[in-house]
Amino acid sequence: MKMEPNPAPADSLRARGKARRYADIVAAASGLWREHRFESVSLNQIAAAAQVAPQTIYNLIGGLDAVGLAVINVALNRVEAALAETTATGVDLALEAARVSAQLYIDDAGLYRQVLVRIPRVLFDGTHIGRDAADPAVRAMIQAQAAGQIAPAVDPDRLGRAIYSNYLGAIYDWACGDASDADFLRISEIGVLAPVVACATATTHAALSPRLIALLS
Repeated sequence: MKMEPNPAPADSLRARGKARRYADIVAAASGLWREHRFESVSLNQIAAAAQVAPQTIYNLIGGLDAVGLAVINVALNRVEAALAETTATGVDLALEAARVSAQLYIDDAGLYRQVLVRIPRVLFDGTHIGRDAADPAVRAMIQAQAAGQIAPAVDPDRLGRAIYSNYLGAIYDWACGDASDADFLRISEIGVLAPVVACATATTHAALSPRLIALLS
């Protein structure tokens, strides 16, 4: 007797439908913002482009600023996917995370410059990104300390978060137009190396100091 396949659970179908609508909304908003600028696009226009009701966007994501955060979250997903495939660890992983992230934003500057510049205000208003964006840097510093690159007395969590704070500054300068693409990449690397060199063991300090000095020259 041939067995019929079990139907997909309703919860699974709903989850897939929700994920599809979320992706459609983010894609629609991204396309409209690239073409018309953030301030010229309404939630109704995004809903029409995504073929959903405006209330669906509110229920699933929120208002325009929340959709902006959703666009950034998708970018962070792409960065994490790239880092999952790298063999870099420790300090090299922190440098790779900064480079991959910065290059992703640079490659779609028409979208990310206008979205990223709004993020500090949105976060100040109490909207949360829903993830610990400092995690790659923290994870890298935990690895660095285990590998003997960072002094044992250093708290790798604090060091990773200091690196992430430096990177946020580099992002904001670039998004505001105060830094070129090349400067964004360079300052992102400095933002990793400066605190690492300050906290490094003797061997790592000797290896990384010339690189930091060259970037600062």
